[in-house]
Amino acid sequence: MQELLESGDLPNIQKEILSGGTFRTATSCFPSTTGPAYLPFLTGSFPGTSNIPGIRWLDKAEFHQRRWGRNSFRSYCGYEASYFNDDLPKERPTLHELFERPFNIFSMITRGLPNGHDLTKKVKPGLYMRAHFSHKWSKVDEASHQHLMAGLEQRPEFMFVVFPGVDSNSHLHHPRHDNTIRAYKYLDYSVGQAVEKLKKQGRWDDTLTILISDHGLTETHTHLDLAHFFKRRRIKTLEYPVVWTQNPKMSVMISGNAAGQVYCLQNGNGQPMYGEEIQQRLGDVWQELLAREEVDFVTWRHDENTFAVGSAAGEAHIVKHENSLSYVPQTGDPLGLGILNTPLNRAESLAATFDTQYPDALVQIEQVFSCTRTGDFIVTSKKGYDLREVWEWPEHHGSHGSLHREHIMVPLIYNQTGWDSRPARTTDIFNTVLKWSGKPTLHNTDGESLC
Repeated sequence: MQELLESGDLPNIQKEILSGGTFRTATSCFPSTTGPAYLPFLTGSFPGTSNIPGIRWLDKAEFHQRRWGRNSFRSYCGYEASYFNDDLPKERPTLHELFERPFNIFSMITRGLPNGHDLTKKVKPGLYMRAHFSHKWSKVDEASHQHLMAGLEQRPEFMFVVFPGVDSNSHLHHPRHDNTIRAYKYLDYSVGQAVEKLKKQGRWDDTLTILISDHGLTETHTHLDLAHFFKRRRIKTLEYPVVWTQNPKMSVMISGNAAGQVYCLQNGNGQPMYGEEIQQRLGDVWQELLAREEVDFVTWRHDENTFAVGSAAGEAHIVKHENSLSYVPQTGDPLGLGILNTPLNRAESLAATFDTQYPDALVQIEQVFSCTRTGDFIVTSKKGYDLREVWEWPEHHGSHGSLHREHIMVPLIYNQTGWDSRPARTTDIFNTVLKWSGKPTLHNTDGESLC
């Protein structure tokens, strides 16, 4: 986005948004993948806070009690996407529930929308299916634009609009493929048309426009299928779409293809395992996994107050204190953060890591493990690699989901100036929108207003 703005390829965004606005960056969440990474925008909450730890997940307690229960496992990549609203905690209101005239285009989070205000509800299944099998996403972006323009005629109070072309073409090809660049340029065209309509309506000066992404993405050249890594070592593993696997010992749930939740199912009580027990169960396979060239790092619960991060570079601990975190290398420094002995609150932790290769890593690892549906350990892949292949069609040539800088940093563009310049998270958008609109902000969120 920044490169295209600097080269003059996005003239409408430059003229209409940035001439009196701001370009900056913000951190997304872990896993940095569509669906869970929409939660910060629309609820102000991290995936762990919302108990939705990935685009696919397994609930160990539910699984052991009701193997085929509806809430035992989930993939939002298919028909189960319709369960997303029900999976959200009731105490986490969406922006749709807080505005009187909200509208939605192509987001799976629709809770609180009045009838008829989910503008693409009827067309989304057909459009997405055709785009998936034809590998052509331009028609979906065109539908986003058409419904945006029609929605503006209804004088909305709030609109959440998704243009999926950049992400989808980056997966199909790579982030700088011609089709991907065309998707950026079409977004620019739509912005120009929308601003023109708002000016004609006399509403532009009273409209807050935010352009943001839910995640970054890097080109992928090699796949390590994490589920089949375990299967080849004679560990019976449940994965999507093979959810009928009998008596699995392990489950692997991939998000964005660069992050994988791994669940140890040997114990029948459904409780999370800590590091020592995990390593005993896996034996040599554990060390083999850490040493794989495709693996960036593995993170797990070391004990009730400590999260471990391990890789071929050694192990470090993230230690929980009262409302703060510290980072202490043990046998190495896999995140490259050095020693952060002094406990840091969430704002301080973000500031201390914002310019590193793993921005906001301490808070993001803590939040995802706060979720009862999170795996016993999480595997992330290095740039250029991902963790799913056998059941992935079409093949992914771009991936995201990890904590790496290029996956978790996103552009934050808005037609305002003078906002707080502190390092920002996407969770800050929720209360920013509320405050700017003159509505009460909420305190039980993971973000704070920027304006």
